[in-house]
Amino acid sequence: MPNPSSDRAIAIVGVGAILPDALNAPAFWQNIVNKRYCISETPADRWSIADYYDPDPAAPDKTYSKIGGWVQGFQFDWKKYRIPPRVAAAMDEGQQWAVTIADEALADYGYPNRPLDTERTGVILGTAMGGELHYITQNRIIFPEFAHE
Repeated sequence: MPNPSSDRAIAIVGVGAILPDALNAPAFWQNIVNKRYCISETPADRWSIADYYDPDPAAPDKTYSKIGGWVQGFQFDWKKYRIPPRVAAAMDEGQQWAVTIADEALADYGYPNRPLDTERTGVILGTAMGGELHYITQNRIIFPEFAHE
């Protein structure tokens, strides 16, 4: 009799990553091995400290922290993925990361030189603070509602 759990078995066969101070999985692993601290002050081009920072943790609509883990130096290679320039320009950074990370994971597996059973293959992504372009677009759409106040 076959093992009932054998149909549900999974294997992680490739990994990809874009993280603070690590634009790929091997760089992330090296940061771990080297015990590298990858938290830094908020970059000036990320968001305005003056708009969001207050040292008082009870201040409404503010943060009392000026540090975080920031992905810096990422350049999306839209030509590699044959994405038209206008589409690439409209992509959120989180979408660009997802395409790049999935490609890295597939390459780590050995694709396209190694066969891939697409019926039994999935890509699992995790993100924090992704989709920021969505919020900017949403704010542009609803701005007129608030402009009348």
